[in-house]
Amino acid sequence: MKDPVIEIERDVKESFQEGKPLPEGFEITKYQPAEGMVMQMFSTPFLRGKLELDVEEVAMSSRHILSQVEQGDVNTEYTTYFDEDARVSMHGQEWFQQFSDQIKDSYVAFISNVFQIPVSHLSRDDIHLFAWLNRYTGPHQHATHNHVNSHISGTYYIKTEKSNQPIKFLNPNMGAIANHLAVDRPMEREGYPHILFSGVNGCDSSFEYFPQEGEFLFWPSYIQHAVEPSQERIEDYERITLSFNLKHRPIIDNNQTGRDMPYEFLEENIDHGR
Repeated sequence: MKDPVIEIERDVKESFQEGKPLPEGFEITKYQPAEGMVMQMFSTPFLRGKLELDVEEVAMSSRHILSQVEQGDVNTEYTTYFDEDARVSMHGQEWFQQFSDQIKDSYVAFISNVFQIPVSHLSRDDIHLFAWLNRYTGPHQHATHNHVNSHISGTYYIKTEKSNQPIKFLNPNMGAIANHLAVDRPMEREGYPHILFSGVNGCDSSFEYFPQEGEFLFWPSYIQHAVEPSQERIEDYERITLSFNLKHRPIIDNNQTGRDMPYEFLEENIDHGR
């Protein structure tokens, strides 16, 4: 039995080609999308840069500092984050002084140029920098997380020559992306070397940055990110990084109302250092 739909389509095509009258009730229409411009709105600013430091010197010092961390727990042995003595021991290193100066100056330039935040009242000592070392040697990873009590977070990549572990960032507007019904396709973009996007143009669900030695990234601290497990075992594998959180002392106004009172008499047991 013949498909009546196919027969009608064939009749319409033949009639159109031969200039014959079309079947009764049939109207010709055409594809006519309106002209317009796609606008990629509500972007999230990141900063990618390079520091003027000797990565070999920093790597050697980092290995020594990390050797102080107690081994045996795969979740903590790779980082100074949980070992305060080891973490603060790097503060006296000359390379860390240079790192601190450069990263604070970069932070001030970033928040001023991108967010138009006033900075002329600040000095370097008004900027909170909490930093910790990490050394991945194979089994180490970091599950998806973000950073609290911070404005900008980042990572400086010290040793990545043999690294196959990118850092993965998730779109903070995943609810909107889901409503677009977009698909996730891996893709590269001109002007974004060593970055692999997942999604479609304008609707990225995530991207992966494959670290380059000497580079650093800034991102808003609320961004969810992760370092997933290595996909293969590489001899002498090593991935050394310095992660950090940044925030600054803001200007306040409308603060001299009522009668002043210092709150130093209130007891608290809160770690504000991170």
